[in-house]
Amino acid sequence: MPDNNEGFNSDIVFERRRFVRIDKTYIVSYRDVSAKEPKNEITQTKNISTGGLLLTTDKQISPETVLIVKLRLPGASDYIDIKVKVMNSKQRANTVFYETRVKFVGIREEDRDAIRKLIETIKGK
Repeated sequence: MPDNNEGFNSDIVFERRRFVRIDKTYIVSYRDVSAKEPKNEITQTKNISTGGLLLTTDKQISPETVLIVKLRLPGASDYIDIKVKVMNSKQRANTVFYETRVKFVGIREEDRDAIRKLIETIKGK
């Protein structure tokens, strides 16, 4: 593969990630499944895909930690519970917040389809 973009259409953006994501903010709650006294924390998403979420958290969460995320998609009357695994949690520059990437490890197919439809609707705009 060439080292430069000569011959490539400059309008094409190559996506490194496996899943298409949208930059949308949704309020979610999460809890650590291994906590002795599970406590629901409230946060928000920075982006969402059919494979996972990027959350803004007020604390660093160790990789491999399993969480339950409760999310309500626009237009839905009920929340969905998704089991996720933390991939990484890095502090944002000059803030007290962390960008915490999580991967879906337990999601119902109908919930994944609802996320897929949401992404298609927003990307189609």
